[in-house]
Amino acid sequence: MLAEQKLQFLQKTELFAELKQAGLNSICNIAHEVTHPADHTIFEEGDEGDSLYLLVDGEISIIKAETEVLSFKEKGYCFGEVALIDDKPRSATIKTGTPTRLLRITRQDFYQALAREPLIGKGMFRVLNNKIRHDLEIQMSAIRKEVAQEESMRLAAEVQKSILPNEEIEHPCLTSAGYCQPANSVGGDYYDYLYLPDDRVGIFIGDVMGHGFHSAMVAAMTKSGIQTQIRFDASVPEVMMAVKRVTEEDAQTFIYMTCCYVIIHQDNRFEFANAGHPAMLLFRADSEEFIELESQFPPVGIALPDEKSITQYHSTEARWERGDLLVLYSDGITETLNENFEMYGLERLKNLLYNKRHLSTAEIRKEILSDLAVFQQSGSPDDDITLVVSKFR
Repeated sequence: MLAEQKLQFLQKTELFAELKQAGLNSICNIAHEVTHPADHTIFEEGDEGDSLYLLVDGEISIIKAETEVLSFKEKGYCFGEVALIDDKPRSATIKTGTPTRLLRITRQDFYQALAREPLIGKGMFRVLNNKIRHDLEIQMSAIRKEVAQEESMRLAAEVQKSILPNEEIEHPCLTSAGYCQPANSVGGDYYDYLYLPDDRVGIFIGDVMGHGFHSAMVAAMTKSGIQTQIRFDASVPEVMMAVKRVTEEDAQTFIYMTCCYVIIHQDNRFEFANAGHPAMLLFRADSEEFIELESQFPPVGIALPDEKSITQYHSTEARWERGDLLVLYSDGITETLNENFEMYGLERLKNLLYNKRHLSTAEIRKEILSDLAVFQQSGSPDDDITLVVSKFR
């Protein structure tokens, strides 16, 4: 491939489309052409993720458990980037279906290019987001054809469970206790803990509209989008914009999400944005008062008449002190109804938190869930229930 042909090719890829001429020239120098015959294994599942590839021509197949899952022949298709980013082994085997020509970029060259050209990060997010959406569409189509609805819901429940944190936060600044239970077999609630540079900690909670398979998949896509975004810029505005892109680019149906994103700093402050989610509760240990950190933005995915004025999200700062509580929750808690159609309500939650403020986060979580069950009596929940209790120390 001649240098001019390589430049023209790179300019048309999602990964490098926004680069200027100088940036494209530098990528051209590190993108090395390789060719393979048909039925050649480019890399195997479990191999080190040392390079990413761009398909120039030919066809490649993605193989899991000795079964072809997907195949691609679109010029410019990018593969191998996930293992390169997260430093984990290859998650699938890639083989050629026909004689194939590729451009290969090594991990070291890619990270050096990323340091020089930040727009590559935006291109990488676009590649991953489109790939996630495309893969989910393929998987959902296959599920509809091959398995019954009950099986598909079981798989979605497994996906939703897998995206929740495996461990609670144990940090010099705080401890946490989280909980998420869908009303049905699957739902749209999701929370996550994010360990950020400079020894900061992030907490995200989201509530996707509705319940079921599609809501769970949007929650999974949100996690993927956030995990990708924080590798480049973990700030409150940029992460909120990444979440917004996930909902806006999901073209299957109208959907929106309420969410909160919080970053806790060690210098006794935290910053946050709340997009249509129930107010976070900050309990001040010294003054024994509650502060409601209310929504500053509309739910993500809802276009309001004056939304053009909201071109960027911004963060709001607050202070924390030792013993303070920060509680994030979904409306499935405060809007739970008993058999008399009375709502659990915010005041009951505040009173419980005040009375149990001396307990650990795990014990406070247990008390909230127990009180909710007593209030609800024999009824079943109508909405997903999600809760994150944090205590500063």
